[in-house]
Amino acid sequence: MRPWPVAAASIAQVHFAELADGSHLAVKVLRPGIEERFARDIDFFMWGAELMESLYPPMRRLAPVQVVETFRKSTATEMDLRLEAAAASELAENFEGDDTFQVPEVDWSRTQRRVLTTDRIGGIPIADQGALTSAGRNLEKVARNLILGFLKQAFRDGFFHADLHQGNLFVDDHDNIIAVDFGIMGRLDRRTRLYVAEMLLAFLVGDYRRAAEVHFEAGYVPRDQSVDSFAQACRSIAEPIFDRPPAEVSMAKLFVQLFSITESFNMRTQPQLLLLQKTMVVVEGTCRELAPDADLWAIAREFLDEWVPENLGPMAKAKEAITEVADAARKLPGLVDKAELAALALAPKGLFPENEGDVPQVFGPRESARRMSTNKILYGVIAVLVIVVVIQLF
Repeated sequence: MRPWPVAAASIAQVHFAELADGSHLAVKVLRPGIEERFARDIDFFMWGAELMESLYPPMRRLAPVQVVETFRKSTATEMDLRLEAAAASELAENFEGDDTFQVPEVDWSRTQRRVLTTDRIGGIPIADQGALTSAGRNLEKVARNLILGFLKQAFRDGFFHADLHQGNLFVDDHDNIIAVDFGIMGRLDRRTRLYVAEMLLAFLVGDYRRAAEVHFEAGYVPRDQSVDSFAQACRSIAEPIFDRPPAEVSMAKLFVQLFSITESFNMRTQPQLLLLQKTMVVVEGTCRELAPDADLWAIAREFLDEWVPENLGPMAKAKEAITEVADAARKLPGLVDKAELAALALAPKGLFPENEGDVPQVFGPRESARRMSTNKILYGVIAVLVIVVVIQLF
């Protein structure tokens, strides 16, 4: 391994290594004592956040304590390189068969808590536009692959690289993206992905009423606020942004303007969205540098126009309903078993005795009959729900 690092940051540094068989590797090593220093820093941030919330209650709307806690969780991956290796492996799995966004393969035999080893990647740094141009790379295609790669991660998979600055991105011979450094990753549950996707699509098509409604449905705006007023506010910030040439439409400006109205509508900060918003802004900035005239919003709309109906349309809702019914069916036998055990604790004959005359020893006649038929009713309800869902599907 070469003694000098090829890349260095506050947490770790990277060295290149070559094995006896000629294989080339990249080895990431944590700096000595970094865990303790980070823990002290985060404790200090948490103290400051708690102090702000206690001394100035209006700050609670911005959720500084939750923001610091989100930061604490995100740095946990950076402090254990086995977790970073697992993140890289998961991301690579999500793009299996799709070369437009690539991840170096992890060498698990040479990876530990403080050491991460991967294949050494090739490619040209995305920040070196001169080299990209000289090599004949299609910068607009590179930008398209980058933004689509991010959208697939965030919305399709709910697991995204949250540190996509130019130093972590390279371009291969076919204009595909190669990413490194998986210490900061973001996760979004399915419901959040659906809300955010529908919200963005509503802005893109100019349906500000729907954009406002989604904010309320997601719980981002308190129920005591006016949907109409919020829709008007959405229009007031979006129209000046979208009423410009495509190359000048900025996602960052939209987020800044949205934040500017949060106080007027008593909106709380959503910590789970901070990494998403930050990464979207960084990706947009990189794409703008690569292809200043590209219509990035058109690319985003193209993706969302396909993804949203697939995940919010009647078929998607029917499939989700079937899944929920199936989950309920799987849980039902366990609930019945628990009820039987509870009854056994009260009567030796159990919940469903063979002789009807045994039931009144525990329950009255009407109550015992009702309890004996509960199981059949529950299964009947599930059967009806399944039939209804199947009818919706076909």
